[in-house]
Amino acid sequence: MRRPSPRTLFLAAMALALGLPLLGWFGLPGFVGAHGFDTPDVPPPPPTPENLVSGRFREGVSAHWGHVFFGRTELLFLKNGLFDLASGGRYHAGFAGRIVQGRDGWLFEKPYLDVSFRTNLPIARPRLRSRTLHSLERLRAALDAARPDAPVAFLLAPSKAELLRDRVPARYFAFGERPASEDADPEPYRTVRGLLSDAGFPFVDASALADPAADPRTLFPYGGTHWTVDYAARAAAAALAHAAPALPRPAPLPPVFAPGPDDPRDRDIAGLLNLPVPYRRGGDLHARAVFPPVDAPGTNTVYLLGDSFGEQLQAALLRSGLYAETNVVLRFNELPPAREFRDAAAHADAILFVFSAPSLAGTRLAETAEALANDLRPVVRPGRRYALGRSPYAMDGDWREEDGGRALVLDPGAEGIVELPSGGWLRPESTLSLLDPDGAVALSVPLWRPLGRSGAEPKGKPRSCIDWDLPVLRVPVRAPADRPLRLAAFRID
Repeated sequence: MRRPSPRTLFLAAMALALGLPLLGWFGLPGFVGAHGFDTPDVPPPPPTPENLVSGRFREGVSAHWGHVFFGRTELLFLKNGLFDLASGGRYHAGFAGRIVQGRDGWLFEKPYLDVSFRTNLPIARPRLRSRTLHSLERLRAALDAARPDAPVAFLLAPSKAELLRDRVPARYFAFGERPASEDADPEPYRTVRGLLSDAGFPFVDASALADPAADPRTLFPYGGTHWTVDYAARAAAAALAHAAPALPRPAPLPPVFAPGPDDPRDRDIAGLLNLPVPYRRGGDLHARAVFPPVDAPGTNTVYLLGDSFGEQLQAALLRSGLYAETNVVLRFNELPPAREFRDAAAHADAILFVFSAPSLAGTRLAETAEALANDLRPVVRPGRRYALGRSPYAMDGDWREEDGGRALVLDPGAEGIVELPSGGWLRPESTLSLLDPDGAVALSVPLWRPLGRSGAEPKGKPRSCIDWDLPVLRVPVRAPADRPLRLAAFRID
């Protein structure tokens, strides 16, 4: 038998490569017979100045072109089909190749898998843990100063990867970043639970509310990023029981199943794949939250702050009928205006912080707590006397309390930190005057120092001896070597 020539082998390989995407129509591995929610062709909006400036006209023309004409969309399908088959379906091509196809057609975003199973996350580092704890303690103290017994609770949103481990493909562990243990408690939740307890915050770990025997579709959409509204309603009820037990709580009935997502705001991962055959689990249904009827919504206000998992939490509170739309405020993936948050801290009937695993694994929790605590701090004005204590002017170091907390003491040679809110009140000659219980100045700390080596005031702006990159001023204080430093108040001179 005559052996094929190299040219024939090359042509055959090219023909096979070009024809491989066609295998998707036959449901072979890597191409589950499923697709996302089809979007109908919509004519582009008129080219009005508003549509041109906002970009809606450009986006509409691009979407309409992709539906009507052969071009970029088909080429993208071809590329992604080749990529998907070459990777054996391990990582889909959509969304920068970070979609993982799991067992039974469940889809996962790879970053959510990584924060659930990796062990070398930023929150595991001692420096970030210490910063996060300190930030949470400052926020707790600031909230209590704004309103004693503030109705606050943290809600740790569940991880799809953690609760549906049996749907995570084995190839993720074989080819991805291997965790220490597939059955270990995810590090972000384990660490943050301890930090919240140490800071005195009540919290609800929503993962503990999931029934292992429940239909997983009642917990997460198979092709979605977030949780279901039904699951969020049960978590909201648990969080409100901690923050404000007197408030009405959602009590969802058994969900019903219907085509299409329950909350259209949840991102459809399937739509990000751009595969030759749209991705859908054939005939699959989604859990729809059902609530008992109520006569009329109440007047209670709930303030939600955190990441995008708060969208389903807001939907659960509104669809329960217990809260009016204007009384459930959601701020996610952004910090609220300082005045708005101060008003919520003083008057909202409940404040719920909701964060998911990616937010807990990094610096977002610490940064959010730092910024909010700084928003709640009283403004320091020059010349006025302020009582010195751990609230609202939090302190680090070797301080100890005397006289029922009305005096703070540093032993001889010991060091401590006084934290002050940043602001425009400093002048080049500003000094922090620390006062003893009798009102006398026990120690003065200059907040600015000249740049010149001779000690004379140089031309231009002097340089601060404080780290201005932080949201608060951290002023180092050292007691004299021969006597303790006993303080009760401070003043900016």
